[in-house]
Amino acid sequence: MGLISRVSLDRDSRALIIDLSEPYKFIVNLPHQPNKARSIIFKHVSKDFNCSNLEVFYKSVRSKLNREESIVFLTAANIEEYLHITDNDLEVIATVGLEIPVCPGSYPIDRFRPSTINIAVLLNHPLSDCGLLDLFKTITEAKSLAATELSLRCNHRSPGTVTDAIAVGRPVSLNPSIDFAGMATSIGGRVASIIYSSLVKYGLSKMGLNGFISSNLGLDLESIIDITMRAYSQAPIPGVDEGRVKSIVENILKDVLLDPNVQAIIVAARELDLHASIGSIPSISVDDFKSDSARIIADELLASALSLYIAGFRGLLGTYWVERLKTQGLINAKLPVFEDDILSAIVGSTLSILYSRMGGRFE
Repeated sequence: MGLISRVSLDRDSRALIIDLSEPYKFIVNLPHQPNKARSIIFKHVSKDFNCSNLEVFYKSVRSKLNREESIVFLTAANIEEYLHITDNDLEVIATVGLEIPVCPGSYPIDRFRPSTINIAVLLNHPLSDCGLLDLFKTITEAKSLAATELSLRCNHRSPGTVTDAIAVGRPVSLNPSIDFAGMATSIGGRVASIIYSSLVKYGLSKMGLNGFISSNLGLDLESIIDITMRAYSQAPIPGVDEGRVKSIVENILKDVLLDPNVQAIIVAARELDLHASIGSIPSISVDDFKSDSARIIADELLASALSLYIAGFRGLLGTYWVERLKTQGLINAKLPVFEDDILSAIVGSTLSILYSRMGGRFE
């Protein structure tokens, strides 16, 4: 018999229901949840959800669905796009929302907005309470690693969203005998690998190009187009309709940003900013980073290499021109040191390609 007897979607109640094959003992980081349960409910709520009494709300969800012994997750993510991975004697079910990221020292205004990464792990192994807690830790670590791979946007590395929740359970009928389930164990290693790889793959598919660029460069495609057009307005091509130019710029940018080598350099810039922001590059202090010290020229080297790759020497000239517009206050994207110069390279190279095609030039 499998671990799960039935998975169903109640659209009227906006709930994903996981019925278990037998009673399970759970460890969960949600309030007002039973220690033993026969089902798991992923309840969809609106992004502006606000509840003064969660205990009463949970009870009403269970009662309406006739699942009195249930773990209840809340999420604003699409419950129809849930993850379900089966691997012999374990099951992983998750709903994934990537907002709002949190990181050390950040206090998001919308910190109680329930988008969330919700993960339920069921396994047919006799874990003790200590073993369940160890596996809970392992799941948290794997989820956090996946979030950092997705570069969820925050001041520093983000381990997830503000309301992430995890439940881990095993059949009550098993005699507890396993006390450890860290990543170095067979059980923990399998669970961690499944969660890590699945969340990264799912997250990237949900983010798409625009989400990837927003997370790693701090600006979405439309914002980069607007900045490019602002720069273009300083040297417009006479007699050419601006709407046509914007359309061409958008197409050039999409081609540029889909290039795997460009994406790799964008990720490199983000990684450098994340390291420097906390002082983990030994010879770059946090103060040096925040002030964009003249001692740091790696950002310019990276941007120069990128512009030369995208558009050759004209791309490099375009990058210098965009940097000059920044010093004049005509462009200010307010990005960290390395990402800021990468943006200049992308904008300058895009304009150099535009001018090459249409006969314009930098002023």
